[in-house]
Amino acid sequence: QAEGYQVGPARTCWAPSAWLMLPLLAIAHQTFVPSPTVRAHAPAALRAPVRSILVPATPAAAPLLTRGLQAMHVSVAAGALLAPAVADGFAAAAWGLFDSCAFTHDRMFEASLAVSCFVAFILFFESIHLVVDPRVYRLDGAAPKRPLRGFTTQWWKTVVPALTYLGSIYVYHELSLGQLLYGPPPADVLAHGPGVPTWGRVVTELSLGVFLYDALFYPFHLSFHKLRARRWRKMHARHHVWGSTEAAAHNAVETVQNSYLDAGVQVFINIFVQHLSPWGFKHPLSRALHNVMVVYLLCESHSGYDLPFMSHRLFPGLFGGPVAHEQHHQQGNVNFHQFFLWADRILGHTPTAEQNRKHREALAAVGAAQDSARQQQAAAEVVR
Repeated sequence: QAEGYQVGPARTCWAPSAWLMLPLLAIAHQTFVPSPTVRAHAPAALRAPVRSILVPATPAAAPLLTRGLQAMHVSVAAGALLAPAVADGFAAAAWGLFDSCAFTHDRMFEASLAVSCFVAFILFFESIHLVVDPRVYRLDGAAPKRPLRGFTTQWWKTVVPALTYLGSIYVYHELSLGQLLYGPPPADVLAHGPGVPTWGRVVTELSLGVFLYDALFYPFHLSFHKLRARRWRKMHARHHVWGSTEAAAHNAVETVQNSYLDAGVQVFINIFVQHLSPWGFKHPLSRALHNVMVVYLLCESHSGYDLPFMSHRLFPGLFGGPVAHEQHHQQGNVNFHQFFLWADRILGHTPTAEQNRKHREALAAVGAAQDSARQQQAAAEVVR
Protein backbone atom coordinates (compact mmCIF):
# COMPACT_ATOMS: atom_id res chain seq x y z
CA GLN A 1 0.00 0.00 0.00
CA ALA A 2 2.89 2.39 0.76
CA GLU A 3 4.10 1.89 -2.83
CA GLY A 4 0.71 2.94 -4.16
CA TYR A 5 -0.14 -0.63 -5.19
CA GLN A 6 -3.89 -1.22 -5.23
CA VAL A 7 -5.28 -4.72 -5.07
CA GLY A 8 -8.61 -3.82 -6.71
CA PRO A 9 -7.30 -2.44 -10.02
CA ALA A 10 -4.87 -5.34 -10.26
CA ARG A 11 -7.71 -7.84 -10.21
CA THR A 12 -9.67 -5.87 -12.78
CA CYS A 13 -6.95 -4.83 -15.22
CA TRP A 14 -4.95 -8.02 -15.30
CA ALA A 15 -7.99 -10.28 -15.37
CA PRO A 16 -7.71 -10.96 -19.15
CA SER A 17 -4.18 -12.30 -18.68
CA ALA A 18 -5.22 -14.44 -15.74
CA TRP A 19 -8.27 -15.92 -17.47
CA LEU A 20 -6.32 -16.66 -20.64
CA MET A 21 -4.09 -19.02 -18.67
CA LEU A 22 -6.96 -21.49 -18.22
CA PRO A 23 -7.72 -22.21 -21.88
CA LEU A 24 -4.02 -21.98 -22.74
CA LEU A 25 -3.27 -24.95 -20.49
CA ALA A 26 -5.83 -27.04 -22.34
CA ILE A 27 -4.78 -25.71 -25.74
CA ALA A 28 -1.11 -26.48 -25.06
CA HIS A 29 -1.91 -30.14 -24.43
CA GLN A 30 -3.85 -30.48 -27.68
CA THR A 31 -1.30 -28.46 -29.64
CA PHE A 32 1.60 -30.79 -28.89
CA VAL A 33 -0.34 -34.01 -29.53
CA PRO A 34 0.36 -35.09 -33.12
CA SER A 35 -2.84 -34.89 -35.16
CA PRO A 36 -3.97 -33.63 -38.58
CA THR A 37 -5.46 -30.49 -37.04
CA VAL A 38 -2.19 -29.63 -35.33
CA ARG A 39 -0.09 -30.26 -38.42
CA ALA A 40 -2.17 -27.69 -40.28
CA HIS A 41 -0.70 -24.84 -38.22
CA ALA A 42 2.05 -24.49 -40.82
CA PRO A 43 1.56 -24.55 -44.60
CA ALA A 44 2.86 -27.57 -46.48
CA ALA A 45 5.80 -25.50 -47.76
CA LEU A 46 7.03 -25.10 -44.20
CA ARG A 47 7.20 -28.82 -43.68
CA ALA A 48 9.59 -29.23 -46.62
CA PRO A 49 13.34 -29.94 -46.15
CA VAL A 50 15.39 -27.40 -44.26
CA ARG A 51 16.67 -25.39 -47.19
CA SER A 52 13.22 -24.81 -48.66
CA ILE A 53 11.58 -23.38 -45.55
CA LEU A 54 10.14 -19.88 -45.89
CA VAL A 55 9.27 -17.44 -43.13
CA PRO A 56 5.45 -17.36 -42.86
CA ALA A 57 4.10 -14.10 -44.27
CA THR A 58 1.05 -13.96 -42.01
CA PRO A 59 -0.06 -15.68 -38.81
CA ALA A 60 -3.21 -16.98 -40.48
CA ALA A 61 -2.13 -20.61 -40.14
CA ALA A 62 -0.87 -20.23 -36.58
CA PRO A 63 -2.43 -22.60 -34.03
CA LEU A 64 -4.79 -21.55 -31.29
CA LEU A 65 -1.98 -21.56 -28.74
CA THR A 66 -0.15 -18.89 -30.72
CA ARG A 67 -3.30 -16.78 -30.86
CA GLY A 68 -3.78 -17.14 -27.13
CA LEU A 69 -0.21 -16.08 -26.38
CA GLN A 70 -0.56 -13.11 -28.71
CA ALA A 71 -3.75 -12.14 -26.88
CA MET A 72 -1.87 -12.35 -23.59
CA HIS A 73 0.77 -9.92 -24.86
CA VAL A 74 -1.92 -7.51 -26.01
CA SER A 75 -3.73 -7.89 -22.69
CA VAL A 76 -0.62 -7.14 -20.65
CA ALA A 77 0.22 -4.12 -22.81
CA ALA A 78 -3.34 -2.81 -22.56
CA GLY A 79 -3.38 -3.34 -18.80
CA ALA A 80 -0.12 -1.42 -18.40
CA LEU A 81 -1.46 1.49 -20.45
CA LEU A 82 -4.82 1.62 -18.70
CA ALA A 83 -3.46 1.20 -15.16
CA PRO A 84 0.20 2.25 -15.09
CA ALA A 85 0.19 2.32 -11.28
CA VAL A 86 -0.57 -1.40 -11.21
CA ALA A 87 2.19 -2.14 -13.71
CA ASP A 88 4.62 0.02 -11.74
CA GLY A 89 3.67 -1.88 -8.59
CA PHE A 90 4.51 -5.14 -10.32
CA ALA A 91 7.88 -3.76 -11.45
CA ALA A 92 8.55 -2.51 -7.90
CA ALA A 93 7.75 -5.93 -6.44
CA ALA A 94 10.04 -7.64 -8.96
CA TRP A 95 12.82 -5.18 -8.16
CA GLY A 96 12.35 -5.68 -4.42
CA LEU A 97 12.76 -9.43 -4.81
CA PHE A 98 15.73 -8.99 -7.15
CA ASP A 99 17.47 -6.48 -4.90
CA SER A 100 16.96 -8.59 -1.77
CA CYS A 101 19.10 -11.41 -3.18
CA ALA A 102 22.73 -10.91 -2.21
CA PHE A 103 24.10 -12.75 -5.24
CA THR A 104 22.51 -10.25 -7.65
CA HIS A 105 24.97 -7.64 -6.34
CA ASP A 106 28.01 -9.74 -7.21
CA ARG A 107 30.06 -8.46 -10.14
CA MET A 108 29.91 -11.87 -11.81
CA PHE A 109 26.13 -12.18 -11.46
CA GLU A 110 25.23 -11.13 -15.00
CA ALA A 111 27.81 -13.45 -16.55
CA SER A 112 26.67 -16.34 -14.34
CA LEU A 113 23.04 -15.60 -15.23
CA ALA A 114 23.86 -15.68 -18.95
CA VAL A 115 25.68 -19.03 -18.66
CA SER A 116 22.84 -20.49 -16.57
CA CYS A 117 20.32 -19.37 -19.17
CA PHE A 118 22.37 -20.86 -22.00
CA VAL A 119 22.46 -24.21 -20.19
CA ALA A 120 18.74 -24.10 -19.38
CA PHE A 121 17.56 -23.07 -22.85
CA ILE A 122 19.88 -25.44 -24.71
CA LEU A 123 18.73 -28.29 -22.47
CA PHE A 124 15.10 -27.26 -23.03
CA PHE A 125 15.27 -27.13 -26.83
CA GLU A 126 17.40 -30.26 -27.16
CA SER A 127 15.07 -32.34 -24.99
CA ILE A 128 11.71 -31.00 -26.19
CA HIS A 129 11.56 -33.77 -28.80
CA LEU A 130 10.74 -36.04 -25.86
CA VAL A 131 7.49 -34.09 -25.43
CA VAL A 132 6.49 -32.91 -28.92
CA ASP A 133 6.55 -34.79 -32.21
CA PRO A 134 9.70 -33.72 -34.09
CA ARG A 135 8.14 -34.85 -37.38
CA VAL A 136 5.63 -32.04 -36.91
CA TYR A 137 7.75 -29.30 -35.35
CA ARG A 138 11.34 -29.87 -36.51
CA LEU A 139 12.27 -27.73 -39.51
CA ASP A 140 13.51 -30.78 -41.40
CA GLY A 141 10.53 -32.92 -40.38
CA ALA A 142 12.74 -35.50 -38.69
CA ALA A 143 13.99 -36.39 -35.22
CA PRO A 144 16.91 -34.19 -34.05
CA LYS A 145 20.34 -35.48 -34.93
CA ARG A 146 22.51 -36.25 -31.89
CA PRO A 147 20.56 -34.15 -29.34
CA LEU A 148 21.96 -33.53 -25.84
CA ARG A 149 25.46 -34.63 -26.87
CA GLY A 150 26.78 -31.34 -25.48
CA PHE A 151 25.91 -32.64 -22.02
CA THR A 152 27.39 -36.12 -22.54
CA THR A 153 29.95 -37.36 -25.06
CA GLN A 154 30.56 -33.93 -26.62
CA TRP A 155 30.71 -32.11 -23.29
CA TRP A 156 33.30 -29.63 -24.59
CA LYS A 157 30.58 -28.00 -26.70
CA THR A 158 29.07 -26.57 -23.52
CA VAL A 159 31.89 -26.59 -20.97
CA VAL A 160 34.54 -24.82 -23.07
CA PRO A 161 32.34 -21.87 -24.12
CA ALA A 162 31.07 -21.45 -20.55
CA LEU A 163 34.51 -21.45 -18.93
CA THR A 164 35.98 -19.23 -21.65
CA TYR A 165 33.19 -16.68 -21.28
CA LEU A 166 33.26 -16.64 -17.47
CA GLY A 167 37.06 -16.38 -17.44
CA SER A 168 37.00 -13.50 -19.91
CA ILE A 169 34.40 -11.58 -17.90
CA TYR A 170 36.42 -12.17 -14.72
CA VAL A 171 39.48 -10.63 -16.38
CA TYR A 172 37.28 -7.79 -17.66
CA HIS A 173 36.31 -6.97 -14.06
CA GLU A 174 39.78 -7.52 -12.64
CA LEU A 175 41.21 -4.97 -15.08
CA SER A 176 38.31 -2.58 -14.39
CA LEU A 177 37.70 -2.32 -18.12
CA GLY A 178 34.10 -1.32 -17.52
CA GLN A 179 35.08 1.86 -15.70
CA LEU A 180 37.87 2.60 -18.17
CA LEU A 181 35.53 2.31 -21.15
CA TYR A 182 32.26 3.65 -19.77
CA GLY A 183 33.17 5.50 -16.57
CA PRO A 184 31.55 5.09 -13.16
CA PRO A 185 27.76 5.13 -12.67
CA PRO A 186 26.11 8.56 -12.17
CA ALA A 187 26.69 10.21 -8.80
CA ASP A 188 23.06 9.88 -7.69
CA VAL A 189 23.12 6.15 -8.43
CA LEU A 190 26.31 5.73 -6.41
CA ALA A 191 24.84 7.73 -3.54
CA HIS A 192 21.29 6.37 -3.42
CA GLY A 193 21.28 3.21 -5.49
CA PRO A 194 19.43 2.63 -8.78
CA GLY A 195 16.02 3.21 -7.21
CA VAL A 196 12.72 1.51 -7.99
CA PRO A 197 12.11 1.24 -11.75
CA THR A 198 8.79 1.89 -13.44
CA TRP A 199 7.18 -0.65 -15.72
CA GLY A 200 7.69 1.67 -18.67
CA ARG A 201 11.40 2.00 -17.98
CA VAL A 202 11.98 -1.74 -17.74
CA VAL A 203 10.03 -2.46 -20.94
CA THR A 204 11.73 0.39 -22.82
CA GLU A 205 15.25 -0.54 -21.75
CA LEU A 206 14.63 -4.23 -22.43
CA SER A 207 13.15 -3.65 -25.90
CA LEU A 208 15.79 -1.09 -26.86
CA GLY A 209 18.59 -3.34 -25.66
CA VAL A 210 17.45 -6.36 -27.69
CA PHE A 211 16.93 -4.23 -30.80
CA LEU A 212 20.33 -2.53 -30.54
CA TYR A 213 22.18 -5.78 -29.84
CA ASP A 214 20.79 -7.29 -33.02
CA ALA A 215 21.26 -4.10 -35.06
CA LEU A 216 24.85 -3.48 -33.97
CA PHE A 217 25.95 -7.07 -34.60
CA TYR A 218 24.34 -7.08 -38.05
CA PRO A 219 27.19 -5.27 -39.91
CA PHE A 220 29.78 -7.48 -38.21
CA HIS A 221 27.83 -10.60 -39.14
CA LEU A 222 27.47 -9.35 -42.70
CA SER A 223 31.21 -8.71 -42.90
CA PHE A 224 31.95 -12.24 -41.69
CA HIS A 225 30.26 -13.45 -44.88
CA LYS A 226 30.89 -10.69 -47.42
CA LEU A 227 34.38 -9.29 -46.84
CA ARG A 228 37.12 -10.60 -49.10
CA ALA A 229 39.49 -10.91 -46.13
CA ARG A 230 39.68 -14.69 -45.83
CA ARG A 231 41.13 -14.65 -42.31
CA TRP A 232 38.28 -12.48 -41.10
CA ARG A 233 35.65 -14.74 -42.66
CA LYS A 234 37.39 -17.74 -41.17
CA MET A 235 36.69 -16.38 -37.68
CA HIS A 236 33.01 -17.07 -38.28
CA ALA A 237 33.40 -20.37 -40.13
CA ARG A 238 33.33 -22.48 -36.97
CA HIS A 239 29.78 -21.33 -36.27
CA HIS A 240 28.70 -22.72 -39.66
CA VAL A 241 30.25 -26.18 -39.39
CA TRP A 242 26.94 -27.91 -38.67
CA GLY A 243 25.13 -26.22 -41.56
CA SER A 244 27.91 -27.10 -43.98
CA THR A 245 28.37 -30.73 -42.92
CA GLU A 246 24.94 -31.94 -41.76
CA ALA A 247 21.77 -32.27 -43.86
CA ALA A 248 19.68 -31.69 -40.75
CA ALA A 249 18.23 -28.79 -38.80
CA HIS A 250 20.39 -27.37 -36.02
CA ASN A 251 20.53 -28.30 -32.37
CA ALA A 252 20.54 -25.46 -29.84
CA VAL A 253 24.07 -26.23 -28.62
CA GLU A 254 25.37 -24.89 -31.94
CA THR A 255 24.47 -21.43 -30.59
CA VAL A 256 27.72 -21.31 -28.64
CA GLN A 257 30.03 -22.93 -31.21
CA ASN A 258 32.01 -19.82 -32.12
CA SER A 259 35.60 -18.74 -32.45
CA TYR A 260 36.91 -16.54 -29.63
CA LEU A 261 36.88 -13.45 -31.86
CA ASP A 262 33.37 -14.11 -33.15
CA ALA A 263 32.01 -14.63 -29.64
CA GLY A 264 34.05 -11.68 -28.34
CA VAL A 265 32.45 -9.30 -30.83
CA GLN A 266 29.00 -10.35 -29.66
CA VAL A 267 29.92 -10.10 -25.99
CA PHE A 268 31.40 -6.62 -26.29
CA ILE A 269 28.40 -5.41 -28.28
CA ASN A 270 26.20 -6.75 -25.51
CA ILE A 271 28.29 -5.02 -22.85
CA PHE A 272 28.08 -1.76 -24.81
CA VAL A 273 24.30 -2.07 -25.18
CA GLN A 274 23.99 -2.69 -21.44
CA HIS A 275 25.36 0.82 -20.88
CA LEU A 276 22.76 2.53 -23.09
CA SER A 277 19.53 3.91 -21.68
CA PRO A 278 17.28 6.94 -22.22
CA TRP A 279 17.56 7.38 -18.45
CA GLY A 280 21.35 7.67 -18.66
CA PHE A 281 21.88 4.50 -16.64
CA LYS A 282 20.40 1.09 -17.42
CA HIS A 283 18.60 -0.30 -14.41
CA PRO A 284 20.00 -3.59 -12.98
CA LEU A 285 16.60 -5.28 -13.36
CA SER A 286 16.49 -4.33 -17.04
CA ARG A 287 20.07 -5.58 -17.50
CA ALA A 288 19.23 -8.97 -16.00
CA LEU A 289 16.08 -9.37 -18.09
CA HIS A 290 18.05 -8.30 -21.16
CA ASN A 291 20.51 -11.17 -20.62
CA VAL A 292 17.68 -13.68 -20.23
CA MET A 293 15.89 -12.44 -23.35
CA VAL A 294 18.97 -12.28 -25.59
CA VAL A 295 20.14 -15.75 -24.56
CA TYR A 296 16.66 -17.18 -25.14
CA LEU A 297 16.37 -15.64 -28.62
CA LEU A 298 19.85 -16.87 -29.57
CA CYS A 299 19.06 -20.43 -28.46
CA GLU A 300 15.63 -20.29 -30.09
CA SER A 301 17.07 -19.19 -33.44
CA HIS A 302 19.45 -22.18 -33.44
CA SER A 303 16.95 -24.71 -32.09
CA GLY A 304 15.81 -26.16 -35.42
CA TYR A 305 12.15 -25.99 -34.37
CA ASP A 306 9.03 -24.16 -35.52
CA LEU A 307 6.97 -24.14 -32.33
CA PRO A 308 3.77 -22.14 -31.69
CA PHE A 309 5.28 -20.02 -28.90
CA MET A 310 8.38 -18.90 -30.79
CA SER A 311 9.14 -15.28 -31.66
CA HIS A 312 8.38 -15.56 -35.40
CA ARG A 313 4.96 -17.01 -34.55
CA LEU A 314 4.07 -14.46 -31.88
CA PHE A 315 5.38 -11.49 -33.89
CA PRO A 316 5.27 -12.54 -37.56
CA GLY A 317 7.02 -10.16 -39.90
CA LEU A 318 9.03 -8.66 -37.05
CA PHE A 319 11.10 -11.63 -35.85
CA GLY A 320 12.67 -14.20 -38.14
CA GLY A 321 13.05 -16.85 -35.46
CA PRO A 322 14.63 -20.25 -36.11
CA VAL A 323 12.97 -20.47 -39.54
CA ALA A 324 14.89 -17.51 -40.95
CA HIS A 325 18.11 -18.31 -39.11
CA GLU A 326 18.07 -21.94 -40.23
CA GLN A 327 17.85 -20.63 -43.78
CA HIS A 328 20.92 -18.49 -43.07
CA HIS A 329 22.92 -21.48 -41.84
CA GLN A 330 21.82 -23.71 -44.69
CA GLN A 331 22.23 -21.17 -47.51
CA GLY A 332 24.88 -18.88 -46.02
CA ASN A 333 24.12 -15.74 -48.00
CA VAL A 334 20.67 -14.79 -46.69
CA ASN A 335 19.07 -13.63 -43.41
CA PHE A 336 22.01 -12.08 -41.55
CA HIS A 337 19.86 -10.86 -38.66
CA GLN A 338 19.97 -12.96 -35.52
CA PHE A 339 16.48 -11.94 -34.37
CA PHE A 340 14.72 -9.45 -36.65
CA LEU A 341 14.09 -9.09 -40.38
CA TRP A 342 14.09 -5.38 -41.22
CA ALA A 343 17.70 -4.87 -42.39
CA ASP A 344 17.69 -8.02 -44.53
CA ARG A 345 14.56 -6.81 -46.27
CA ILE A 346 15.97 -3.33 -46.86
CA LEU A 347 19.30 -4.66 -48.18
CA GLY A 348 17.78 -7.50 -50.19
CA HIS A 349 19.25 -10.36 -48.18
CA THR A 350 16.08 -12.42 -48.01
CA PRO A 351 16.03 -15.67 -50.03
CA THR A 352 14.40 -15.75 -53.45
CA ALA A 353 12.23 -18.53 -54.81
CA GLU A 354 15.05 -19.51 -57.17
CA GLN A 355 17.52 -19.79 -54.29
CA ASN A 356 15.09 -21.96 -52.37
CA ARG A 357 14.58 -24.18 -55.42
CA LYS A 358 18.32 -24.69 -55.92
CA HIS A 359 18.89 -25.48 -52.28
CA ARG A 360 15.94 -27.86 -52.29
CA GLU A 361 17.60 -29.75 -55.12
CA ALA A 362 20.97 -29.64 -53.34
CA LEU A 363 19.46 -31.04 -50.16
CA ALA A 364 17.70 -33.77 -52.11
CA ALA A 365 21.02 -34.74 -53.69
CA VAL A 366 22.76 -34.82 -50.31
CA GLY A 367 19.96 -36.90 -48.83
CA ALA A 368 20.08 -39.36 -51.75
CA ALA A 369 23.86 -39.70 -51.37
CA GLN A 370 23.53 -40.35 -47.64
CA ASP A 371 20.79 -42.94 -48.24
CA SER A 372 22.96 -44.66 -50.83
CA ALA A 373 25.92 -44.72 -48.43
CA ARG A 374 23.77 -46.23 -45.68
CA GLN A 375 22.44 -48.89 -48.04
CA GLN A 376 25.95 -49.79 -49.18
CA GLN A 377 27.11 -50.00 -45.57
CA ALA A 378 24.17 -52.23 -44.66
CA ALA A 379 24.84 -54.45 -47.68
CA ALA A 380 28.53 -54.75 -46.73
CA GLU A 381 27.58 -55.78 -43.19
CA VAL A 382 25.21 -58.45 -44.53
CA VAL A 383 28.00 -59.85 -46.76
CA ARG A 384 30.38 -60.04 -43.80
